[in-house]
Amino acid sequence: MSGTQVAALLMVVALLAVIVNIDLRLLRDLARTSDAELLILTRKGWAAAIVFTFPIGPLLYLTRGKMR
Repeated sequence: MSGTQVAALLMVVALLAVIVNIDLRLLRDLARTSDAELLILTRKGWAAAIVFTFPIGPLLYLTRGKMR
């Protein structure tokens, strides 16, 4: 494996670690939020949006997901 391939692999691993970290933090916040505070989607809907539509889902949850 060449140096360029190793660097590319490390970048992918680092990016995945960041994505997983963000997803876990938002899912933890979602679990602590009451149903009455959620806007637009249900808890399952927000969980799916956070996990499957990165980065749009997490951004929407942060900006429009719950009452302030």
